[in-house]
Amino acid sequence: MDASGLDLQDVFGLLRAGSTPSVCSEELARRISSCFTSQTANAPAPSVTHTDLMCLCLTLTESIISRLTAQSLPRDATMFYEDVMRRLFGEMNLMAKLVSLLRAQDKLVSHLSAKCMSVYIINDIRISGGSSWMWRHACAEVFEKSVSSSELDSCLWSLTAVIKAVLRGDTGPNQRDVLTKLLSGLDSSIACLYTNLLTPDTQEPHKREPVNLSKTMCEFFDLLEVLSAARLRYGVRSSVQRVMFVESRALLHVVRADVEYLVKKRVVLLLKRSLLRRAGEDWASAGVGLESHEDPGLTEDMRIMADGVLQEVTAGWLKEVPVKAQASFFGGNYDVSLGGTQKDDVILRAVSLILLKSLEINIQSPPWKGSQRDIDVCGYLTELMSFLQRHGTLVSPDAHSCSWVSVVFAEQDDDMMESAKTLIGLYLYQKSLSCSDSGVCVWGCNPHCHFILLLRSLSFDHSVLLDFLISSETCFLEYCVRYLKLLHEDQTAFSSSCRHIEDCDGAERRTDPSVQAPSAVSESLDVVPCTRSSTGNDVPRLVDYGSSDESEEAEERVPDRNSGNTETDSGRTQSGMVQTEHASDSLLGKVFVCLVDLRIAVTRLHNRGLFPYNPTALLKLLNSIEHQRNKLS
Repeated sequence: MDASGLDLQDVFGLLRAGSTPSVCSEELARRISSCFTSQTANAPAPSVTHTDLMCLCLTLTESIISRLTAQSLPRDATMFYEDVMRRLFGEMNLMAKLVSLLRAQDKLVSHLSAKCMSVYIINDIRISGGSSWMWRHACAEVFEKSVSSSELDSCLWSLTAVIKAVLRGDTGPNQRDVLTKLLSGLDSSIACLYTNLLTPDTQEPHKREPVNLSKTMCEFFDLLEVLSAARLRYGVRSSVQRVMFVESRALLHVVRADVEYLVKKRVVLLLKRSLLRRAGEDWASAGVGLESHEDPGLTEDMRIMADGVLQEVTAGWLKEVPVKAQASFFGGNYDVSLGGTQKDDVILRAVSLILLKSLEINIQSPPWKGSQRDIDVCGYLTELMSFLQRHGTLVSPDAHSCSWVSVVFAEQDDDMMESAKTLIGLYLYQKSLSCSDSGVCVWGCNPHCHFILLLRSLSFDHSVLLDFLISSETCFLEYCVRYLKLLHEDQTAFSSSCRHIEDCDGAERRTDPSVQAPSAVSESLDVVPCTRSSTGNDVPRLVDYGSSDESEEAEERVPDRNSGNTETDSGRTQSGMVQTEHASDSLLGKVFVCLVDLRIAVTRLHNRGLFPYNPTALLKLLNSIEHQRNKLS
C-alpha cells in the first residue's frame, strides 16, 4: 500500500475517534478523489494494489457519510467532514466516478460503489429531500438493458437500499412524497426489467448462466418486496408496483426455471408476503399501519394475483414446486441433518398459505357466488393435501387429515394462526354451497378439528392461549373470536369432531400397539412442536401470570371495575380451579375446561387493568362456554 493508502487508513482511526487529520478538507477530498481517476469504463482491470486502494477510499467515504448522518461527531469534526463531502460530490464530481465504478470487473468494487452512492443519497434526501438525477438515470439505463451483470446487481441493491431507508424513516417524514418522486423516473425501466428477466414463455427455461441469473433475480425480488411495502404502507401507487400483481404468473413460473433452489424459494416467499400483506414487516417503520393510506386499486390487484395462483394450481403448479428433502440454512446448498429427514418446512408453509390466501381472496371478491363459477375449495385443498403427502408431511396414514395444519405450521405460530383463520372462511364458504359439512375432514378443512388439535398440542394450557392473545405477533385474537362464534353456532359439529379425533387415535393405537394413548401434548400427528414442552409446565411464556405473590395480593385489593364484586370473581376462579382438577378425560371436556380457564384469566387481568386492550367482545363469547358445555354434556 502506498503512502496515500496509509494516510487514509490513519483517517479511519481519526474518524472513529471523532477527530480530524492534520491536512485540510480540500487536501483530503483530493486524495480520496484521486483514487478513482484512473478507473474509467474502458480502462483495463486495475492492479490488486489499486483495487485495494479504491475499496479503502469507498469504505472511508461511506463511513464519513454514515457518521455525518448519525450526527455522532463533534461540531468541529462535523464541519470538516461536511466540507470534504461537499467538495467530493460537488466540484470533484464523485457521483459520476461512482456510477462508472458500477461497471468495474471487480464485483467488490462495484458493490462498494453502490453502497457509497446509497448512503450519500439517503443522507441527501434527509437534508434536502432530493436524490441524485445522475444515479436515477444510471439505474434506469441499466434496468432497460436488462443484462445480467454486477452492474445490474449493484443498481438493484442500491435502489432497494434507498427505498428501505425511506420506509424505515431514516430520511425523515413525508415518505409518501419522497417515494413518489424517487420512483417517478424508474417506472418504465423496472417494468422492462420485469418483462425481460421473468420471461413470459412458460415452456422454455431461462437460457442464461444460472449463477449470475440467480444473484440478479434475488436482488430483483428484494426490490419487488420493498416496492410492495411502499404501496402497502404509504399508498405509493405506480405502474411498476402493479406489475407484480397483474403479471404474477411470471413469478409463479420461476419454479420451473433453470435457476438455483434458493431463487425458487425466494420467489415463493415473495408471493406469500404479498398475498398476506406482510411485505417489509421485518424492517419497515413500526409506527406506520398497513391501512394508513387508501389504495382502492390494491384489492383488485390482489384478486388478480390470487386468480393467477388458482389458474396455475389448476394447471399443475404444485407438481412443479421443488421441496428439498432436507433443510438448508441461510440459503446454502449444504444439507444439515438434524436426526432423521428434515424437509424444507419454510417452502411447505409458504406454498400452503399462498393457496389458502388465494382461495380466501377469491371467495371474498364480489359476488361471493360469482356469475361465472363458484370456487371449488374442496378440489384445491385436495390438491394441497396431495402436495403435502408427496413431500412426506402427513407421516401416518391413520393420522387425522386435519392435523396437517399443526404439522406444517408447528414451528411458525403466526403462519399457523393465519392459516387456521383462513380455513374457517373456506369452511363456511364450502358449507354455504353444499349446505353440508360431510367429508370436510377428508380434505383437511374442519375448523373444529384444527382448534381441538391446536389446544392439544399446547397441553390444553390456557396460559399459552393468553400469551397469544396478548402478543401482537399473531392474529390469534381475530382467529379466536371467529372460531368461538362458529362454536356457538355449530356445537353439534364440534362434538362430532371431538369423537372423530378420538376414533382416529384409537385406530392408530390398534394399528401400532406400541403407540400409547395421546398425552396432554402428544397428538395423533406424531409430531411435537419443538417450541413447546411435553409437560406443559415449562412452556416459554411472555409473562408468568400465576407465579407472582405480588400479583395475587394485588388481585385481592383491586375491585372488579365492571361488576364491583371481587368475591364473585374469586369464587369463579376457585370454581375454575376445581373444574380443571376434576376435568373429564374426554377431549370435549378438556377443550371446555381450557376455555373456561382462559375466560377466568382474561377477566382477572381485565379487572385489574392489566390487559392491553378491551376484551369485552372476547369475554362475551367466552362467557357462553359453560352453557355450551352443559348442553353437550
